[in-house]
Amino acid sequence: MITFEAVTKRYPDGTVAVDALDLEVPAGKTVVLVGPSGCGKTTSLRMINRLVEPSSGRILLDGTDIRDRNQAQLRRGIGYVIQQTGLFPHRTVEDNIATVPVLTGLSRRKARDHARELLTLVGLDPALAKRYPHQLSGGQQQRVGVARALAADPPVLLMDEPFSAVDPVVRASLQDQLLLLQAELRKTIVLVTHDIEEAIKVGDLVALFRPHGKIAQLAPPDELLASPADDYVAGFVGFDRGIRRLSFVSTGQLTLGTGPVFTTDATVAKARAGGEPWILVTEEGTGRARGWVDAARLAGQPDGGTLGKLAADGIGHSFTAGTDSLRAALDAAVLSPAGQAVAVDGEGRVLGVATFDQLRAAIQAAGQTEDESQAQGAGQRP
Repeated sequence: MITFEAVTKRYPDGTVAVDALDLEVPAGKTVVLVGPSGCGKTTSLRMINRLVEPSSGRILLDGTDIRDRNQAQLRRGIGYVIQQTGLFPHRTVEDNIATVPVLTGLSRRKARDHARELLTLVGLDPALAKRYPHQLSGGQQQRVGVARALAADPPVLLMDEPFSAVDPVVRASLQDQLLLLQAELRKTIVLVTHDIEEAIKVGDLVALFRPHGKIAQLAPPDELLASPADDYVAGFVGFDRGIRRLSFVSTGQLTLGTGPVFTTDATVAKARAGGEPWILVTEEGTGRARGWVDAARLAGQPDGGTLGKLAADGIGHSFTAGTDSLRAALDAAVLSPAGQAVAVDGEGRVLGVATFDQLRAAIQAAGQTEDESQAQGAGQRP
């Protein structure tokens, strides 16, 4: 656990970067510091490993004041990932990762073996171990940076804008990788970002900063979206926070229909008799979606013909029922030529489809359930 107790950072020119910050980072959780540029979030992060020294107040690491710890030993026990990776250009990937373990006394051979294991953990091919940083893509370099931070198995991981220097596709992949790593390793992570979408996606708790390191609101992502503390928070989170909240609502209770779903060997007559304006064609045997067919295109087709002979429009994309969120399902419906979201299982087999009406009902039901939970919680408060 990391605890800030009235921590202030004042520079010699009188600038106050952080003013009396109180914050608790629970062990094994990811807390994201988010806010506008210059609000003190990076300064707060760097005070944890004493790259910046507080002017006043205390920072406790598992109950011990960090000022009572040797700086070098403190930093070796805290993983640190920065925006530009900070890899040593003259060292191979494996030697970059092995840096801290070697400093702490591990043999170079064992440290390199461990480095290759970490490459796999962060989603890289161990064959990259002998390459140099300039031979890697930006996303690969960032993964190596994460592996290096994990090399000494630190309980705490600090991440300062770790994914901001890569393109959106790679960034999303790195965020997903971080979520997978955290699910397995349960580190205490403090991550700084200016991107509220990233904060909502990866954080167990989000601390939204005002200028001078003042926390406007500290809350789980869904609570931050549902109940902004004030206009400042609401403005920073954005006008579409209602849609974003759907990311935290499961599709497990979403009603699915199967009326429009037919396999490739189904006859045109059978599909036409269903009366659906759109027909979802699935592959016989695999159950995977082939695409949508506008029912108007069935006109003039022989009744005995099969749907497998018809070219099908795409489906936009599908969502995994019970795993993906209502936001993913709504997005699938919006992108579908039929205006219906295709639900699949973990193997990609079609389970059914969801119309906008069915999605609306699920959203309303989720809202009612949340209101009831909040009312019960309020009734239980003394």
